[in-house]
Amino acid sequence: MPKDILEKVPSWVERFLLPNLEERIRTIVKTEVDRVMEFQKAISAVDTRLAVLENNPLTIAFRAFNVQKASEILVSLEKKMGGNPLTPDELRLRREFTTKLDTGIITPDEARQLRNILDKELEEARDKNDFLAILAILFLLGLIIAILSRR
Repeated sequence: MPKDILEKVPSWVERFLLPNLEERIRTIVKTEVDRVMEFQKAISAVDTRLAVLENNPLTIAFRAFNVQKASEILVSLEKKMGGNPLTPDELRLRREFTTKLDTGIITPDEARQLRNILDKELEEARDKNDFLAILAILFLLGLIIAILSRR
């Protein structure tokens, strides 16, 4: 047995690895380079799609839409309604809870109460065919559901 493995290369290395070794290394390197290039293309495609999405007018409008604006829309819905389904106490709570929702300090119990109030208003907005109020209520309900699902 040789003291140093480099003194004599084992026969299986001579037979299977050494022939065409340079070509095998090139193939391996090319394969890895191709994988990196494909990965870069995929990242570029994602970046392109994100840029299109970020510049979409609906995305821009949705970013500008916040809890305070949704609350203002609901106040205008109150004025349109002849017989509001909400009691004065529920209206006060809705205003209070939307303010807390806007600042991010709403508790899970308050979020559930606000959800019940908004469900009532959603029915009224549907009856009045007030599309903007429906969107505002759905926006607020989505925020509430997100808050409740995190806890």
